[in-house]
Amino acid sequence: MATKYYAMIDGEQRGPFTLEELPRAGVRPSTYIWCKGLPDWQKAEDNADVCRLFRNHLYDIMHPSSAPVVMTPEELDKYKVKPNDPAGPPPTRFDKFLQEAGESPLPTLDEITSQQDTTTPPVSMIGYAWLVTIFCFFPTGIVALNYAYKSKKHWKNGKNELSHEYSRKAKMWTGVTFFIGVIAYGLFMALSL
Repeated sequence: MATKYYAMIDGEQRGPFTLEELPRAGVRPSTYIWCKGLPDWQKAEDNADVCRLFRNHLYDIMHPSSAPVVMTPEELDKYKVKPNDPAGPPPTRFDKFLQEAGESPLPTLDEITSQQDTTTPPVSMIGYAWLVTIFCFFPTGIVALNYAYKSKKHWKNGKNELSHEYSRKAKMWTGVTFFIGVIAYGLFMALSL
């Protein structure tokens, strides 16, 4: 039985492909591929079978000026990995490391936000926002202060989720303000020497 390959094409896992279908699917030397027997995803250029396949086409692949033969979107849709595939989708590039660490696959953004504890008040960023506004960069510091005060106001009004969201934004803008200040200070010191 022929080996079936999966490939990461346009940020999606596609396949299974036979070895001969890989060039038409858009697989290039830098494309990550996986097949049964490989411990993890690897670049196509690191796989001996794929390299042998590409040997005759290497010039065309490495020189983008020549038009490569690629599958049509309809053909590629045929090879999209289905979530309920009985064979199961191939592992993601990080599953190996998560399994070694004894952890489950990465949670989705919805799972992370649903797990956030909104019963406790968020960290008050008002003091930090004032410090970076005064010492780092005034314009973005005002934005950080605005979000920090909105977080405090919404917590008092019982809007816990909104309060946590504003606190997260205040942290982000406080960090942005701090780094802009550090960069501005570094440029000032470099120019004054």
